[in-house]
Amino acid sequence: MQAPWKAGDTAAAHCPKCGDLVTAKYALRSIFLPRTRLKVRDVLVSICGSCDAMLTLPRQSMAQLREVGVGK
Repeated sequence: MQAPWKAGDTAAAHCPKCGDLVTAKYALRSIFLPRTRLKVRDVLVSICGSCDAMLTLPRQSMAQLREVGVGK
């Protein structure tokens, strides 16, 4: 089993905005849930090192998003 990601970890990922293979850095960000007006703070996501776009949500962040979605 892979160890959970932490803020500050890095990985290689493909950025659809840059169209290139980039170094992604994991960081805590506030994100908006689609089709709602809910804003979730301090969610761990991977961020493109070149354009600062959000790339992925690690599996460990899904529980946090589900918890917020249940109460809406």
